[in-house]
Amino acid sequence: MGIICRLVLIGLIFFNAAAFADANDGEYLGLKLGDRYKAPRGAVPGDHITGALVYNVDPHHRIEHLESISIYVTPKSSIIGSIFGEWYFPNRKAAESFAKRYMARLQERYGDWRRRRQSLTYGDYQLWVEVEEKPPIVDYWPSDKDVRVGIGLIYNPDSAGRSEWMALVNDELNDLQLSAKH
Repeated sequence: MGIICRLVLIGLIFFNAAAFADANDGEYLGLKLGDRYKAPRGAVPGDHITGALVYNVDPHHRIEHLESISIYVTPKSSIIGSIFGEWYFPNRKAAESFAKRYMARLQERYGDWRRRRQSLTYGDYQLWVEVEEKPPIVDYWPSDKDVRVGIGLIYNPDSAGRSEWMALVNDELNDLQLSAKH
């Protein structure tokens, strides 16, 4: 790995703490779980299998070191239920090295969160770090690099917050379907 790649990785690992925001309060990447998302003009969401909408946002308008940001929202009221930031790497070794350092930094910052594999959980919230190779068929992959490190803040799958958000997704999806029939 060249010196420039190493410097970029070091810079990404120790970037401004604002990127973390405060996950203890459900905040990440300048967004907050449970808040209403105001999509940029002209943004077109994709559909997710759960019924949520997914906005893939140009990170240059948010935090410059990220290569992509994905925000999952309810289909009608645009209430945020998941926030993801992604970085892309040319190979698995570089991605895993970055993911390991990033998880160590998260664990240092959120020492009272419970770690399980590549996630940290506290109350209603869960942070996780994932390394993923580009699948042979994919709808959205905004990089020519083959490996992605995804960092996400979601509602803890076992939490009341997650249940309430998913119920809202289902209610809004049903309302939209009923409206379309009439």
